[in-house]
Amino acid sequence: MEHVEYADIIMYKYFYRLLEEIEDNTLLIFNECMRTRNRSDLTYNCAHHYCNQTEHKIVFEYFPFIEEKADFMILLDFINKGKYKGKTFSYEFLFEEDVKAKPAIFSVENFEVAITEADIKKYEKKKESLFKNLGESDPNIIPRHLHIWAGGLKKDHLVADKQYIARNKRFNMANVTPYKEAQKGEYILIDMPYRRIDFNDFLKKTGMRHICFINSTLNIDKYYLEELKAWVERLGEFYAEASLYS
Repeated sequence: MEHVEYADIIMYKYFYRLLEEIEDNTLLIFNECMRTRNRSDLTYNCAHHYCNQTEHKIVFEYFPFIEEKADFMILLDFINKGKYKGKTFSYEFLFEEDVKAKPAIFSVENFEVAITEADIKKYEKKKESLFKNLGESDPNIIPRHLHIWAGGLKKDHLVADKQYIARNKRFNMANVTPYKEAQKGEYILIDMPYRRIDFNDFLKKTGMRHICFINSTLNIDKYYLEELKAWVERLGEFYAEASLYS
């Protein structure tokens, strides 16, 4: 048995050797290898070359998609790239393959905190400044910065006997952990990662099922909260549909 990290799939030192060594009787196991939504990603394409060498493949993934159900095609491509190439997602594909799903059901709690009119004015000023100084930068940095800024308004509402999670270490508090350092347990969200895959990894690592988000009620927090709720709803819908085909 040989273990190859996801990041090494694309490495020359593995690629050509594995193409020679993988045979008809080889079993390939893909464990948590859906790391990007780009179905044509180069790492995926390298993995597909390995898959072409054998019919024996098992795919394990904690979530059926990163953002939405179309991502599930990435997992089906590991099983049979030729069969699903160019096809869009259909629940009928779950019937065609041996798919088993263990639902991870989440609930979302919205904990609103009071802010002042002065806070709202500062927020608007911050937003205007970000747009004014954007230049040629990626406009997606604006909501990222605003979300972190809004998180600062929540510091006075944190209590010592609760554990919190945030994008970075800016709070300098023993009970506020950055996402990358999260352990198994329960956390209250001060802010959220801007990449869904990072948030999914957080949920896997912690085992959390109930998500409590501190909401400043500023538009940027409302946006992230609604996006989270929509993702949870899509996930629940997928599990419900999948149960009809298993």
